[in-house]
Amino acid sequence: MINLKSSGISAAIFILIIAAFVVPVSAHGLHVTTNESTIIIADNSTGKMARSVVDEMGVNVTVYKFASADDVAHELEHALTDPNKKILAVAYTDTVQNFINQHPEVSSRIMVASANKNSIQQTLTKLNVAGATSSGFLTPLLSGLLIGLVFGLGIGAVWMKRKLT
Repeated sequence: MINLKSSGISAAIFILIIAAFVVPVSAHGLHVTTNESTIIIADNSTGKMARSVVDEMGVNVTVYKFASADDVAHELEHALTDPNKKILAVAYTDTVQNFINQHPEVSSRIMVASANKNSIQQTLTKLNVAGATSSGFLTPLLSGLLIGLVFGLGIGAVWMKRKLT
């Protein structure tokens, strides 16, 4: 009985120590931290239409719905430091156009399109993303299976070793 009690206390102490080292995270504003190289800035009225165009074209582009022009301006400022990020704006076009006027060096990576299907398709083609296709379902599935297999074999070997001894 004493062994079980002491191991329970040890586990509780371990959990408390781990919890003490957890650092709180605080954020400032909205920053889209993604690995995607191309995003579309949309709002509630244009997001669904932009997503359908992207799906029809079969391109790997993420559509983000922004809530305010300040959030869009903040994201555009972050795009100044990432030369690989391409942005298409179908909403908050005045904010984006003002940003492009202030920073003409990004005019080839940040573009404005009308909120219609043809304009979005043409602008995505100008951004050179029209030929890209998504990685599909098979690659993530096979990667997950491989990681699970290796992890499972490791746990199984440790478990069997403990059972035999």
